[in-house]
Amino acid sequence: MRFIKNILILVVLISSGAALALDYKDYEPLDKIIAIVEKDVITEKELEEALLRINESLQGINAPNQPNKAEIRKTVLEQLIEKKIIGQYAEQSQIIIDSEQVDNALKNIAANNNITLTQLKESAQNKGSLDDLYEEVRFQLTLRTIKERAIYSQINISDYEIKKFIEQERLLHPDQYSISHILIKKNNTNEEEINQRLEKVLVELQSKSFPDVAKQFSDGPFAEKSGFMGWFELNSLPTIFIDHVKGMKGGGMSVPFMSDNGYHIIFLNEIKNTSVKEKIFSTQFNINQILLKKNQVTAESDLVSKLKIIKNQIVDGLPFGDAAAQYSEDVSSAKESGALGWVDRNNLLPEFQVELDNASNNTIVGPFKTSAGWHLIELIGKRDKDITEESQSLTARLQLLNYKAEIRYKDWFHDLKQQSNIEILTDN
Repeated sequence: MRFIKNILILVVLISSGAALALDYKDYEPLDKIIAIVEKDVITEKELEEALLRINESLQGINAPNQPNKAEIRKTVLEQLIEKKIIGQYAEQSQIIIDSEQVDNALKNIAANNNITLTQLKESAQNKGSLDDLYEEVRFQLTLRTIKERAIYSQINISDYEIKKFIEQERLLHPDQYSISHILIKKNNTNEEEINQRLEKVLVELQSKSFPDVAKQFSDGPFAEKSGFMGWFELNSLPTIFIDHVKGMKGGGMSVPFMSDNGYHIIFLNEIKNTSVKEKIFSTQFNINQILLKKNQVTAESDLVSKLKIIKNQIVDGLPFGDAAAQYSEDVSSAKESGALGWVDRNNLLPEFQVELDNASNNTIVGPFKTSAGWHLIELIGKRDKDITEESQSLTARLQLLNYKAEIRYKDWFHDLKQQSNIEILTDN
């Protein structure tokens, strides 16, 4: 009996030894905590994965003064800390970005890159970064919502600032002017003869094109080119031309003006703004809105149900404007029977863009969700509008807004970070 017991003990010991050997072979070191951020932690694995993504993005880039590995590691760790702090602030502020909002943002990213959502996901999946894509989009949506609430609403951009910004841009990228020219030379002819020739030219211009008249009557050096002088920046034109060209529009002709050389007539063929590469067209939607805001009392399913009931009432004949005035919680548009008017697509939230892009005129869209709440939209019409000039003001406003917002965000985040309990475990 004792012999059998000793054999069993030996078997157990051998088995345990084998198990220990197997465990040691397959052992993975425990993930180290390298930073504590309030109630959350950052692990060595998180940092290494983030560093791997950064290093992959830097491959093939031979920029001067590239940061060394230690600097990159420090920067990436700071970015991870920022995400943890922002995530916890969003949780405390009850800012929730659900999967539907992420999908809508991804649809918008795909549309802007002229690919389908499936192609976008497949591309990310092939690179092994689909989860990273979802995580980054969710973070950016969270950050955008925070900025909208805490920062953008506090920033004002004056018309004077926009005007000065555009003027500065024009100094950096001056307009180009396409000029054609007719010259009636003085020579040794008397004044009366010159005036008669001028009158003849002015009469001809009433029925013929400027190039034809220039080719036939101009005494200038560009007559054989039908008067075409070329493209010029304003300051590179002859001084006597500048004052006349300044106030002209494309297709305009100056009055005759005198110099020591004779009478000049200028035709401005075209003005090219070099800061705007081509005409800009933007899709606009004429829409009415009913908004039900999210709150802590009403379940979101109840908000959706209420909007579906309102939608059925509208389909059965209730005017959308009456429904908006009665039910919408967007006070400003409710006063106008829900009317938002013509709205540029680029000024709409991604969720609006996705829904309206796929909708037909004179239809009811929704309910769908944004960070503001749940929406029901009446799409009255769509149009593509030439917004080349308006886009300059809009671009200036957005650049000024983003510049000011970035400064304020840095200050805002610095204060938030100072209030947070952060511990870097450098010994690990």
